Amino acid sequence: MAYKLNVKGVYDRATRSASVGGIMKKNGRWVRGLGGYIGLADPVTAELWAIYYGLKMAWERNKINLVVFYECREAITIIRNDDPSYPMTMLVDMIRMLLGENWTSVDIQHTHADANGGANAVAGYYLGHEGGIREMDEPPEAISHQKPSATSSKDSSKPSTKFMFLCFQKFECN
Repeated sequence: MAYKLNVKGVYDRATRSASVGGIMKKNGRWVRGLGGYIGLADPVTAELWAIYYGLKMAWERNKINLVVFYECREAITIIRNDDPSYPMTMLVDMIRMLLGENWTSVDIQHTHADANGGANAVAGYYLGHEGGIREMDEPPEAISHQKPSATSSKDSSKPSTKFMFLCFQKFECN
């Protein structure tokens, strides 16, 4: 059975900055994740970085039977077509190099935002957090599916996952 990797790049129009998130699962269970702030970028480039970091994480962890789920059709069009005018050709070449590795199987499939909420929440959580890309053995609190009880001491200074998902949804690449 293949590992499933959901990836997402998130863009904030106000700051023109972006972050990435990714969640790798097998049989519906968390295996590994990644997230981090990538700085100034446009929406498509954020999606391309998410694909790159997700593939890199899977390859380095020897997860060579993989299905990658993404939301941005434009990013995949850029990867599949040779367009030397695209300003981030080096990033596209790095993705192509990873795809050209000796995978048992690697498949890239489009998914819709409602099926990619976890990766979206991770990417949204890291928007504005300096420090580069982080890999995670456990799901971050940002995507915890547990509902806090009425007596819990939830940090009200951080937006909820649902709020972040709704906010960042409007800055997606289609």
